[in-house]
Amino acid sequence: MTSTSDPTASPVGSVDKALILLEILAGAGPDGMTLRAIALQSGLNKASVHRLLRALIHRDFAEQADADQSYRLGSAVPLLAAHFERGENLPTLFAPALAAISHHTQELVHLGRLDGANVLYLDKVEPERTVRVWSSIGKRAPAARTAMGRAVLAADGVRGVALEAYAQATAVDTGEPGQLVDVARLADIIDETAQRGWSTEVEENEQGIACVGVALARPGSRSLAVSVTGPIERMGARRRTEVAELLRSELSRLAPAGFDVAPPA
Repeated sequence: MTSTSDPTASPVGSVDKALILLEILAGAGPDGMTLRAIALQSGLNKASVHRLLRALIHRDFAEQADADQSYRLGSAVPLLAAHFERGENLPTLFAPALAAISHHTQELVHLGRLDGANVLYLDKVEPERTVRVWSSIGKRAPAARTAMGRAVLAADGVRGVALEAYAQATAVDTGEPGQLVDVARLADIIDETAQRGWSTEVEENEQGIACVGVALARPGSRSLAVSVTGPIERMGARRRTEVAELLRSELSRLAPAGFDVAPPA
């Protein structure tokens, strides 16, 4: 994706300029960019950039941080992506893989993707057990605190200062232990996840619950992840390793065309 072009070559120059700014903001990630930096990268004057950014903010395609006045993509962008991905019918595409994994593990299996600093739960398959873990399709949880989110962050190469926004998203006072994930610890978790090719989370998102996640990458788009979730008494350290190996094996065999299990670093 290019971040600069000649707007005069476009049938509608103002639209082309706005699209250039969206590309720049997408490349900046959750940290965003200053007005001056955006103007320099776009080759447009600051007054034009400021006017275009105000229009994008009006439609929620951009937002401005209160802390440092930097600009970043707004909430309308992931909503557009969500509508597009629903058009892909991802739950239907992944149904055989989710069903097979749940059958083999007899645990709850989720499909999810990143939505800003959170992970969005797209689908689930529940086991035939009397003792089950409750979950809800469409819910969101901080990516830094979930196995699926950690798997995707590792697979997509999110490192260094880019992790700060994800760590900050866990700083919600819920009154429960283990909720906050600081950026140094998150960096260690993501490095470990990348090296072994799977992620884990133990009682950080919900007490008494442990999860294992594996990411699936695809060219030109964001990664997805599949996780297995169960009570901690059924998901000890040895079991989590076994589940991770099964996840990688089954997803390598059953994932839809174009999706590849993220390899260990």
